[in-house]
Amino acid sequence: MQPEETLAQIQARLRAAEEREDQIEARFNRRMDRAEQRMDRAEKRMEKFDDRLEKTRRLVEAGMKYLVRYEQRRDLEIKAMKEDTRLLQQALRAYIESRHGGNGNGRKRG
Repeated sequence: MQPEETLAQIQARLRAAEEREDQIEARFNRRMDRAEQRMDRAEKRMEKFDDRLEKTRRLVEAGMKYLVRYEQRRDLEIKAMKEDTRLLQQALRAYIESRHGGNGNGRKRG
């Protein structure tokens, strides 16, 4: 073999290796681009989920505050109703005693 032929074969092999390297690098870059796109889409989904979760948290907090206020108001109303019932019972008892007279025959004592 002549040195020129050997040199030409080596150069051809180097060019082929460079072309394969370029193809591998291009394939790697495409894969990386697709991976970055997938990551971007995943980040958007996570952000959307986080937003929904935050809105749900705020809604639950508002509902809890409403329930606390409702219970406080209801407790005050129940307390007022108990007091009204107590006063009504006193008034009814007083009325019955005033009508009854106390001795059982409808006549008043005295």
